[in-house]
Amino acid sequence: MNAEIFRLIRTYCSLFVVALAALFTCGFGPPTLIDRDVAPTHRLTVGQLRQIERARTLPAEVTGRAVLLYDVDADQILMEHNADQSLPPASLTKLMTALLILEQGDLQSQVTIGPDDLIGGATMGLQIGERWRVEQLLWGLLVPSGNDAALALARHHSGQAHVFVQRMNLRAQELGLTATRFVNPHGLDDVGHVSSARDLLTLTRLLWPYPLFREIVGTASITVGGRPLQSTNQLLGTFPGANGVKTGTTPTAGQCFIASIDQNGHQLLIIVLGSQDRYADVRALNNVYTRNYGWRTASIGPRPTALDRLYDDNGDRWFLAAQGETPAFFLPRWELGRLHPFRTIYPLPRSPWSSGMVVGVIEWRVGDRVVGTQQLVLR
Repeated sequence: MNAEIFRLIRTYCSLFVVALAALFTCGFGPPTLIDRDVAPTHRLTVGQLRQIERARTLPAEVTGRAVLLYDVDADQILMEHNADQSLPPASLTKLMTALLILEQGDLQSQVTIGPDDLIGGATMGLQIGERWRVEQLLWGLLVPSGNDAALALARHHSGQAHVFVQRMNLRAQELGLTATRFVNPHGLDDVGHVSSARDLLTLTRLLWPYPLFREIVGTASITVGGRPLQSTNQLLGTFPGANGVKTGTTPTAGQCFIASIDQNGHQLLIIVLGSQDRYADVRALNNVYTRNYGWRTASIGPRPTALDRLYDDNGDRWFLAAQGETPAFFLPRWELGRLHPFRTIYPLPRSPWSSGMVVGVIEWRVGDRVVGTQQLVLR
C-alpha cells in the first residue's frame, strides 16, 4: 500500500515538472538578453525622508491665502495650498479678458475710446476719441494692467461690457472653472467676483501657447502708440529666469501674482493669491522648487557588458546606440540617484544586419517605475 502511494506521488510530481517546463517553454516566447532580472530595490534614507517632508510643507514665511507651484513641462503640481478656494483675483481677471480677445483673433481692428471706457485704478492712459488697434490695447491690458484697456476691449468684443462679462462666465463654465465667477472684465473689487489658484492655472496654460501673450507678459517696459508702458511685474529684469506673467492688487484681494520662471529651459509657474508680500512668497516657493526638484538628462555612460556590442554570424562586431535625442526626466532630488537604464535585446535575425536596425529597447526606470523608453539600434 505504501509503495502504491509513493508511486502515485512520484507520478504526479513528474507530471507537474513536465507541465511547468512546458509553461516556461511555450508561454513566454524566445529568450532575450537583459541587464538584470528585476529592477533594484531601494530604501529611502532618513535624510531623504526629511527632504520629502520639506518639499511638501508650505514654507512658514509664505503669507498667501492660496498658493500653487506647477512645472509646465512635467505637467505636475508640486505644492498647493487652498488651491480650490474662491478668492478675489484682482487684475488676474484680465487673463480671461485676454483669452477671449485672443481667441477671437481680430487683433488689427480699430477701437475708438468712449467715455464708458475710462475708469479709476491702473490705466493705460486712454483718452476719449482716441483710436487704438486691439493688439495695442492688449499691451495696455497686460503690461500696466490698464482697466481702461479692459473696458475698451470688452465693449469692442461684445458691444457692451456686461455682455462681455456674460461671455467670460460662459467660457469659465466651458473650461470647468468651478471656483470662478466674473462681475467685470478688469478685476476691481466687486461682490461675488472670485476665482481660484487652480482655475487661474488653467487660464495661464491656455494663454501660454500664444506667442503674443508670452511676449507681452515678458516685457518690462515698452512704448506703444507713443504711450510709455511699465509692467507691474517687478521680477522682470531683476530675478533670474523671470519671464512673466501678471500681478493684481486690490484692498479686498490683497497682493496677487502669477509668476513664470525659466528654470534651465523648463517653465515654472507660481500662483499666489491674497498675499502680504507676493514677491517674497514667490521667492520662497521658487526655493522649494530648486532645492527639491530638477530635470536630469539620461546617460548610460561607459558600460562594457554583453549588451554594449553584438556579433553577427560572420563574427563582425556591431555596437549598440540609443535612438533619438537623449531624454530628460523631471524627478525629485531624492529620486535622482535611482534613475537607471534597463536594457533588453530582442531575438535577432540571421545576417545580414544593417546600421540603424532596431534590436532592443532601453527602459529608464526609477525603482520599479518606467519613466521613459528609447529604442536600441545597431551602429
